[in-house]
Amino acid sequence: MKKVLLVLFFVPLLFIGCTKKGEEVSGKNGETFLKVTVLEDNVPLRYHPREESACSDEKLNKGDVVYVAGLDQNVSALDGKKGYWVQVFREKEYLIYPYWVFSTKIEAGKSLSPNTISFASESINENRKISIAIKGKGNKVSKHDVYVRSVADFYSFTWGPWNNGFNYSDPIGTFIFYPSDKSIVRFSSVGDVHCVTGWSEPSPDLKYVLSDSGTAACGRGIDVYDAATEEHIFGANYYMDVEYSDGKIVWTELRPYSLRGENLDEEIADFVANTPVPDDLKNYPANLVVRKFYEHNLVTGEDKFIGYRYAFEE
Repeated sequence: MKKVLLVLFFVPLLFIGCTKKGEEVSGKNGETFLKVTVLEDNVPLRYHPREESACSDEKLNKGDVVYVAGLDQNVSALDGKKGYWVQVFREKEYLIYPYWVFSTKIEAGKSLSPNTISFASESINENRKISIAIKGKGNKVSKHDVYVRSVADFYSFTWGPWNNGFNYSDPIGTFIFYPSDKSIVRFSSVGDVHCVTGWSEPSPDLKYVLSDSGTAACGRGIDVYDAATEEHIFGANYYMDVEYSDGKIVWTELRPYSLRGENLDEEIADFVANTPVPDDLKNYPANLVVRKFYEHNLVTGEDKFIGYRYAFEE
């Protein structure tokens, strides 16, 4: 399995106010978190919002300080108590390594409940944005613009602490917007984007979450999660556009083959000798490279080499 490099950001937090339990703090993008203390010892840090999720080797103990970043929208139960799964992070990590804990394990947990998200625009504007309405406690409503991506007969967007105006009581993850009835549903808690140009979206068949992990405009990282379990099942690199169909995804090697004076191996030399350069790349001879492409079967885990292609490299 290919390893994907995550881009890490460290951002200072600014204190802005207090609640009866916990302390509200603001982040770089106008998002609001809740600083709380842990109430018990040996609290597992789960990777996903469910009891059966795998956990970090690290555990939280009574008195530890964490920041609430967002909520799972479904009522759950743990140790016979009802509540919500809460995404948390430590101050020095600032959402680099977010985990999930159950609301009964932290200060202010009993008062936490997810806000609701609905459609607030009349249409998708020319910048591929829609406006969403978030209703919180006291029926207070705030409106926010989000970018949407077209997938099959629906659109998707992510909502989380990387969005301006996000609040720790908001549900976090990847959402589907159905233009036919203007409904919005949360598809997955996966969607924690760590770079401003990243995104997450459902696969067209709704079996997987495809999550872009950024880097360059040409060769970028892609992570794939099982939609049912939210477990990470594949990571690699893609070129320009994600190619997914029927449980198979196309990926490319991280490093392309330069055509500028390199000794090419026999297969690539044969490809270059017998394959015309596409018209849209002819004007960029200095940036022309060759990439190897593979098809990965997400069900069987098998990879199949599918050929070489010319590519543009910045």
